[in-house]
Amino acid sequence: MLSSSLWTIRFFAASLSAAAALAQGACPVNAVFVGLQDQVRGYALRSSGSTTPCQVLQGPATALSTARAIAFSKNRYLHVAQFLTNSTVDIFAPDASGNQPPFRSFTVSENDLVSIAVDSKINDFVLSIRQPNLPIFVVPAGATGYQGNATVITDPNIQQYQAIATDRDDNLLAAGYDSSGNARIDTYRTSMSLTAPQMIRSLTGPGTGLLRGAGTFGTNDLSIALDPESQELAVYNTTADHTVIQVSIFARGASGNVAPSRVISGPLTGIGAPGYAGAGKISVSADGRLFVAESGGRILVFAAGASGNTAPAQIITDPALGSAGQGGIAVRSCLCQ
Repeated sequence: MLSSSLWTIRFFAASLSAAAALAQGACPVNAVFVGLQDQVRGYALRSSGSTTPCQVLQGPATALSTARAIAFSKNRYLHVAQFLTNSTVDIFAPDASGNQPPFRSFTVSENDLVSIAVDSKINDFVLSIRQPNLPIFVVPAGATGYQGNATVITDPNIQQYQAIATDRDDNLLAAGYDSSGNARIDTYRTSMSLTAPQMIRSLTGPGTGLLRGAGTFGTNDLSIALDPESQELAVYNTTADHTVIQVSIFARGASGNVAPSRVISGPLTGIGAPGYAGAGKISVSADGRLFVAESGGRILVFAAGASGNTAPAQIITDPALGSAGQGGIAVRSCLCQ
């Protein structure tokens, strides 16, 4: 039988080993991640206040240098669209951390990648703003290397793209501004065809209350995110001068000139201006909470159903990122924990 002192030593050694594995390994299933140029950092969803990341990808082997737009696939792999780095998309395993190389990578024929979405079949949709009205690349599951012949989807109604997303039915949502500067979100039936999808609905018009933004090359004045469960659509939108900022929440499948079901806006929210191009502002967890990325390593979290001039229910702050600009955000979550 082990002596009491020896048992105590082994117990604490095992505890330290487990703690080290958690610090160096993977976040829990329910976590929020931020792409910050040369690194991606993850935090447990229920974190609050000063928080140490549970997962960090950083180092030369990762090849991350302009990591801004990020998304998760259904198998929890992290997909990172790098803004300028040779038009590259890197895919990392769920538990990838430290100076670990991507599980796989591919490149497309344009850089300036500002948004990425993944459907249930693990097809990647990658948005470039390299040229006006160009393009959304469709890259098949498992692709590696140069995708010079990738399918391209363009939306003639959108003059300046801002963001994309996929819904639970595997349809593609494209958000941006029309030729008059009006915000517009079109949905394409990519669930039926990836090469020639039909537009099935469009959300636009003064009744939506969506703000007229600049749609400039340097920022994402529109960001979109879908609630994984309810499929409500959250839209971060701002005026061109960023003096009015709001997150508008629309019912599932909202179409036409319809009003949002609620709007989060006002000084108490603390929601700020957009970050760099490609650094999407918002994501939504499976339990309906809204996560908003801010500069300085801050993430604002709003309770499910939040509306109006309301303060965040929690604020995640990473003290190591006090001077950092805003990164792109993505929540990985389910109702399984």
